Amino acid sequence: MPLLKSTNESGQTWEDPSEDALFMFMEDIEQGEEAFLIVELLADPSGQTFIQSTRNDDGTYVVEFREGSPSQHFGTVVDDMRAAHALIASWSFGLDGWRESVEWTKILFDE
Repeated sequence: MPLLKSTNESGQTWEDPSEDALFMFMEDIEQGEEAFLIVELLADPSGQTFIQSTRNDDGTYVVEFREGSPSQHFGTVVDDMRAAHALIASWSFGLDGWRESVEWTKILFDE
């Protein structure tokens, strides 16, 4: 059973993408071929545990993650694709230090 599922703007999905695959998906965003990437933790049946990224017009990247509910949704902006990839890959593979490596801001949603 897969642990992760990644989805891009085109609706293509990949189960358990490797770190290299995640890098290639981010390159698609960098080149303007896709607008975003979402990586979901499939162990959460609510579908509310994920990390996602998109590129801003100035070349920076927005990275957001959610931990089970909209009240636990956080975001940051990083300088480039490689920094966004590092956060996404670290989250995806449960590596230490990703959360502390940048300043995260809680994102509030209207209820």
